Amino acid sequence: MVQLGEIYRGGEGYMVLADEIILKEATIADAVLFENYQLKETPYTVKPMTAMTDSLHETKKFPVLILKEETLVGFFILQKEKGFSTYPTEENALLLHAHSIDERFQNKGYGKLSMERLPLFIKENFDSIDEIVLAVDYDNLSGQMLYLKTGFVDTKKRSKEDGAYKFIYSKKI
Repeated sequence: MVQLGEIYRGGEGYMVLADEIILKEATIADAVLFENYQLKETPYTVKPMTAMTDSLHETKKFPVLILKEETLVGFFILQKEKGFSTYPTEENALLLHAHSIDERFQNKGYGKLSMERLPLFIKENFDSIDEIVLAVDYDNLSGQMLYLKTGFVDTKKRSKEDGAYKFIYSKKI
């Protein structure tokens, strides 16, 4: 039996079992989970299906589910070889974007827990990766606090993406 906090090698790659969540790379079969995902799209967030279809032409993109048991509570995308105009990512880095928590599960710690568990998930699934990079809007204070509390640092680089200025944060793993 697998205990909480251990690594489990399932049929679709590694999953990190920790406290109350599992991080799992999404597959086509998981699309049904997105049907009931509740999230008001804002300048900071997009629904998982929107995030995945907005960049269908891009390769080296890895959608990740945040699951509590078999319930989808959150989502994000990890991407290789993509960066921001002022901060291109290196070969050893992954770009994190489209991180969201379903409205029904917000303010319960799932966002923080997913970011705390992310380094272990990356180490188990991406051998050569030792850095996570993300952009967060200047006026997205809750996003900034989440990422800073979970070990990301402000690189002091700035980017203007999608018409908004963003901080570029990084976390070495």
